[in-house]
Amino acid sequence: MENVQKTRRLFASAYGCKASRSFLIWGLSAAMSISVIPMMAEISVGEKNYDTQIVSQTKTITGTIIDETGEPMIGVSVLVQGTTTGAVTDLDGKFTLEVPANATLVVSYIGYKTQNVKVGSQNTFAIKMESDNEVLDEVVVIGYQTIKRKDLTGSVASVSGKTVSVMPVSNVAQAMQGKLPGVNITSQDGRPDAAISIRVRGGGSISQSNEPLILVDGVTVNSLNDIPSDQVESIDVLKDASSTAIYGARGANGVILVTTKGAKEGKVSVSYNGYVKFNTPTKYLETLDPYDYLSFVWGNAAASGDAYRLPFEKLYGIGDYLGSNTEGIESYRNTKNYNIQKDVYNSSVSHNHDLSVSGGTEKTKVLFAMNYMDEQGMKLNSYAKRGGVSLKINQKLRDNLDINLDTRYSDMRTMGDEGTTNGSGSLLSSSYRFRPIATRDILGDLNALREGNMEMYGRQSTWDTYSPVARIGDYDPLYIKQRLRGTLSLNWRLFDGFAYHTDFTLNQSWEQDKIWGGAIYNNYLDDETGAKLYAGNVEYTKRDSWGLRWTNTISYDFNFLPKQHRLNILLGHEVTDSGGSKMSISASHFPSNFTKDNAFAMINQYDADHGTSKFSSGVDIPGRILSFFGRANYTLMDRYLFTVTVSYTHLTLPTKA
Repeated sequence: MENVQKTRRLFASAYGCKASRSFLIWGLSAAMSISVIPMMAEISVGEKNYDTQIVSQTKTITGTIIDETGEPMIGVSVLVQGTTTGAVTDLDGKFTLEVPANATLVVSYIGYKTQNVKVGSQNTFAIKMESDNEVLDEVVVIGYQTIKRKDLTGSVASVSGKTVSVMPVSNVAQAMQGKLPGVNITSQDGRPDAAISIRVRGGGSISQSNEPLILVDGVTVNSLNDIPSDQVESIDVLKDASSTAIYGARGANGVILVTTKGAKEGKVSVSYNGYVKFNTPTKYLETLDPYDYLSFVWGNAAASGDAYRLPFEKLYGIGDYLGSNTEGIESYRNTKNYNIQKDVYNSSVSHNHDLSVSGGTEKTKVLFAMNYMDEQGMKLNSYAKRGGVSLKINQKLRDNLDINLDTRYSDMRTMGDEGTTNGSGSLLSSSYRFRPIATRDILGDLNALREGNMEMYGRQSTWDTYSPVARIGDYDPLYIKQRLRGTLSLNWRLFDGFAYHTDFTLNQSWEQDKIWGGAIYNNYLDDETGAKLYAGNVEYTKRDSWGLRWTNTISYDFNFLPKQHRLNILLGHEVTDSGGSKMSISASHFPSNFTKDNAFAMINQYDADHGTSKFSSGVDIPGRILSFFGRANYTLMDRYLFTVTVSYTHLTLPTKA
């Protein structure tokens, strides 16, 4: 039976310097973990505030906890169920605890099954722990190799693909929320495909990035938004220096390792997974009713002077401009409350579909997968759509030699943001202060909107033409991103215990920002007639980027050692190269007869007398990473673990020429 009692010690270092056009980060990172005694658990012992009656019913108990071989276990947690009162076993596996007579003890230790022991009339206890082999034999990814959890010395949190796939979310990162201790995941806002912030054990810097290093099947990515959750096999998060040291300075904020499903032997199987999701706002902000709204704004108008007060009274038929509205402001007590929030922010329907076909023989295995997602936002004119295909082929050339091909293509399109408009705040927040009175319910003269200071102070918040619904519908910020990734790898087991792995990866991405703001969005309407003076403005940005990666590793299990000793050594190096280019152009005040498509197609045909145009382009000087790394894992009697990791990284980040 396997018995694992571990302690973790970690060490890492990194050094850096800067040059004028790029900077170099180099360092030697090491992590050690050695244990000569089992790990001590941290226990919070609470105060005992028992009254006289309860105290009289407590007693002192003692006990000894052993493993399956009869060896005493050090650092085992013994808690009184439902309280924070507890103790840990000493060097001899013994504990002493004062408990109520009817208490139940909760005995727990990493890698062992938790036991509940009733105290009853007993005063002494002999408790034998049982290994939780399912947990101990679980394989986790730790960077360039896998290892059984029982042999792990660093801090690694894991979540299975089954857990992730059942979550109806568009981004895999969202499915990880609340499932990984020490990992804080938050969405920047409620939009579809909104940016996800990931913090591993909190932020480590005030001014620099705190985002962890993210790798999908060993390849560095910026986000997880193009990976369908149904294609995830496992997610492992490296949280401490012992685990992250192999990545050098890049792993300073933690490392997230995503492993996607691979091809498996067997008959051809077809799998489909999908969902339909209904999105409904749980609460709207409360708004003033028409009477209270007019009372408040009227007071503000009066304080602003007659240039604002008089047009305001004329508009609503109150004060000095009653007209046919003889009851004045009292007429608005029974006016229906018009909450434009419900037009801007309302229910939506989203759906997702995953289809995969897999199967093969002992020599050839194939997995083909397709995905389509349509995530509609609850905010008007917002969505995230994703389509993608992937192909994995595993071909065994010889008994000790196999080759793998892994390709993936994705196309993502998102619409909607929270940009600002000419002094009116965000498109969404403007709906919170929009008047609760529909135009049809106004009892005064609508022409007053163009008198005095009324236009200056209230046009965009009181005129239906510029309502939040109209402005959002006239604004199309479209973001398109296409990615292509291909990896060719070879695994060669030269002799017993010795393995060589090499892989080559090509990354290519194409991005476009196509932002259109129409006449309403830009206030290009004639105030007298409502006619369009200009069609609108456009912004177009195109970015292309590429990346190359080559990795080589060798590992050796020293199988000739006596059974009580296990030793594995990993050595390797990685070379990456990346770069890209960017082009951006914008123009304003297109002719009034232009549509959005016309403007993008003829971006140089703007009204030069009133509009402007900007153009810029650039090429990134390639960024390069050269790293060498090594790791040694030693286990003594399946009990004591020693791990040392060493890495050297030469990093040159891309800069713009």
